[in-house]
Amino acid sequence: MMSPIKHLFPAIALVLITVFSAHALEPAATIDEVRFALSYQVGEERLKLRGVASLRYLKFIKAYAGGLYMPENVRSDDVLSDVPKRLVLEYFQTIEAEDFADATRKMVEKNTDTETLSRIAPALDRLCLAYKTVVPKDRYALTYVPEKGLDLSLNGALLGTFEGADFARAMFSIWIGPNPIDKRFRNRLLGPQ
Repeated sequence: MMSPIKHLFPAIALVLITVFSAHALEPAATIDEVRFALSYQVGEERLKLRGVASLRYLKFIKAYAGGLYMPENVRSDDVLSDVPKRLVLEYFQTIEAEDFADATRKMVEKNTDTETLSRIAPALDRLCLAYKTVVPKDRYALTYVPEKGLDLSLNGALLGTFEGADFARAMFSIWIGPNPIDKRFRNRLLGPQ
């Protein structure tokens, strides 16, 4: 007589094949073996994947891969305007929360005038306190919706919402602004226009 557990093996195998097949067929863009869905729903608007890129330090140490989502009709020149957008970053290295906070402050200061920096300082402080340490395969996401604010999430869990178009602009400027963390990374995220 066959054990009851052996009867489960075919059913389990069928479920796994179905799940993996569905995942494999889901449309996505891939860079450095990191997959990004081709679109993302924000409220009533569907954002399209604009571009993907991989950031490296010292030309050979992979830091993270990123995908930028925008409304299809927004030109690259208007990417920092008050429109919905989403940036997803998947990490290849462990990075401490304090390092995120330090780098964020430096890059926001580099991309923001003194008056705006003074106005957004409380939100910046709150966001920096919300950071968590990441390990490889963790994903941070910044999602901005006008009138609602900027959401910071880690692996799908919301860490905080921060109001203000100026604050969202300052945060996205780190990667896609005039003085980004890496111009090649920015240009690839923005894609051809």
